[in-house]
Amino acid sequence: MRKFLKVAACGLIMAAVVTGCSKKAAEETTPAETTAETTTEAGSEAGASEQLQMMDLSGIDNGTVTLGDYKGIEVTKTPVEVSDEEVDAAILSERESKTTYDDVDRAVQDTDKVNIDYVGTKDGVAFDGGTAQGQDLVIGSHQFIDGFESGLIGAKKGDEVTLDLTFPESYGNADLAGQAVVFKVTVNNVQEKNMPELDEAFVQEVSDFKTVDEYKESKKQSLLEQKEGQAQAAVENDILKAVVENCQIETTQEAVDANFNNYLLNYTNQAAMYGIDLNTFTSAFYGVDEETFKENYVKNIAKSAVEQRLVFHAIADQEGITVSDEDRDNLATEMGYESKDQMIESAGAYNVDDYLISTKTMKFLVDNAVIK
Repeated sequence: MRKFLKVAACGLIMAAVVTGCSKKAAEETTPAETTAETTTEAGSEAGASEQLQMMDLSGIDNGTVTLGDYKGIEVTKTPVEVSDEEVDAAILSERESKTTYDDVDRAVQDTDKVNIDYVGTKDGVAFDGGTAQGQDLVIGSHQFIDGFESGLIGAKKGDEVTLDLTFPESYGNADLAGQAVVFKVTVNNVQEKNMPELDEAFVQEVSDFKTVDEYKESKKQSLLEQKEGQAQAAVENDILKAVVENCQIETTQEAVDANFNNYLLNYTNQAAMYGIDLNTFTSAFYGVDEETFKENYVKNIAKSAVEQRLVFHAIADQEGITVSDEDRDNLATEMGYESKDQMIESAGAYNVDDYLISTKTMKFLVDNAVIK
């Protein structure tokens, strides 16, 4: 929670983007990339200690703003509902999280977990990232390129399997995209998947409920709350976008650059927590290289952050919206700090008040909007 405050204060509403969209690109990976992910997790603790300090924004001139209409903004809120299929999927996910794997002495089947050694070659020469030992792989998880996992079905412990495969044309590594390769795979072990049944014993293990029906209803309510939160966030974004568009804003390059640098430091720190560099981080979590990420993403959110800060503070001044010690106390409790003083020492007084002005003003805008 404390980390969120530092990021949010640096980037206003865009904090939701920073903390919420670390969605891994849905691109096929090589066995080597999967191995890299395992190494990344192992190195996360070491990387976490190398955190870079963000710039103090309190002395930065953000620019000027002439307010337009900001009351009575009309927006539409998406109706929220949860289907039985969504409830079933959420429950399946929790059952999957409790899955265990047990050793079996039989041929590999779909959904089994295998432990393998492999060497990948192109034109008889091993290529970078194509070799690993002791790699765990769940058959059917689609962690590796097409044909790798299915090619192991039917093999037994101790078997050596040769897989003649072709990387997809769209593969991210140009040296391998569309290329024919050979993987020599040794199966070290085979484990069978055991997922718990949805019964009262499972329900009582993972929740405070006693019956399956109670558990399902709880899941449905949780999903409704999540969707309601998403719908509300969309409403706020639509209102803010309209308000900003109604204003005449001149940002300073100094402020945009300072916010850009802080966002970049934040992402660099996130990467360090995983034990990887920024380029690897952006490629894995955003599907683009570092330079593309900076140019097409970080620059945009840095400019938006400055624009939004100008608008929020101008509206707050006009409407008499201020920050009190009670606000700071409440935020400290919400963010998990022992006191507001500890929060201010950690995040900075400017960042704390900037965040509070932004959130209080956003609430004012929502309260004064026309939501259909």
